[in-house]
Amino acid sequence: MSRPPVVITFDVENRESAQIECEYAVVLEAPQVEVITIGGQGPPGRQGIPGPDGGAALQRQAGEVLSALTAVYELNGRVFALDQADSEHIDFMLGVALTAAETGLPLNIQRSGAIDDATWDWSPGPVWLGPAGSLTQIPPVTGFDLLVGTAVSEKRLILNLQEPIELE
Repeated sequence: MSRPPVVITFDVENRESAQIECEYAVVLEAPQVEVITIGGQGPPGRQGIPGPDGGAALQRQAGEVLSALTAVYELNGRVFALDQADSEHIDFMLGVALTAAETGLPLNIQRSGAIDDATWDWSPGPVWLGPAGSLTQIPPVTGFDLLVGTAVSEKRLILNLQEPIELE
């Protein structure tokens, strides 16, 4: 004796719209039914890594003493200040350090998005990599031209790391 088809309804939360969407399936043979509920919120992410609005941040281990707001590169799992004349490491640009760190300690680094700092005094316009990991609005004339981003106000930089261009 055949059984009638079974219609199964799945209520699925759309994380983008935060609405519940219904999905349907028709099963020709009656399935074994298990009741499943939507799980709760998982544990929070790793603590100490900032989550910039509209940006990407990560945490790495400092390979040397580093100050906050220094442009850094990564090599062998450690980060170091990047100089605009460093031809050996210029292609390893990782981002801008958000925190200071002693050698061997965790360092928060931002790769894209906005960075705000009360000590900055930018003019709106481009920002380049300078000597010893500094950020500058003076275009380099030797070494490499590496555009880091754009200052959109005195205190805000929008990171947009570009490919380095070797200057002659």
